[in-house]
Amino acid sequence: MYYIGYMNLLLCAGLQSVCDATQDAVCYGALGGPVHLQLMRNTTGHELNFKNEKNTIFRIRTNGKLAPKPPSQRWEVVAGNGTLIINPAESTDSGTYRLEISGSDGIIKHHTVQLMVEAPVSDVDLSISCSANGERKAWCSSNGDSPQYSWSLDGRALSGADADLSTDNQTVLLKGNVIGQLTCTVSNHISTTSISRVLFCSGQLL
Repeated sequence: MYYIGYMNLLLCAGLQSVCDATQDAVCYGALGGPVHLQLMRNTTGHELNFKNEKNTIFRIRTNGKLAPKPPSQRWEVVAGNGTLIINPAESTDSGTYRLEISGSDGIIKHHTVQLMVEAPVSDVDLSISCSANGERKAWCSSNGDSPQYSWSLDGRALSGADADLSTDNQTVLLKGNVIGQLTCTVSNHISTTSISRVLFCSGQLL
């Protein structure tokens, strides 16, 4: 008979995203969570135009007034500190935006912000099987956008001496009599979740 012992541990990061968008930047936000984009550090005496590929979405004038205002109630502009808050973020908010900032000297500065809204990693599952010949196979699955998988054994990175990994890192084939706490960590740009199991497979009882 073969036995698998396990203990589940789940850890997940928060969903609030903050990004410095005062220069060319790629920013990631969590689907359904608030996204804070710092567009300017000092709006005094400056005018900011926030555009998509075709149109001006909103403008902060030198007097701090918004004209036009953002078309969506999910978008809040804090004119005093040049922050855009999107809450809740939706996949349709993803895109490339262009900022034009002009000062009293008439010089216009440009930079681009690419916003990517991703579904956070969720529903991580770690399954382990033991075959009659002693082979032990573990595979990890999850939901979310663009998940990346990594493995550790008793707190250290899983090495080639411990296991063979599949191309996508979702499956590992454990070698020899390797035992211990096996951890699968799943990450994307805005969240990380880990699940651990204490693994052992006993030999056949005669």
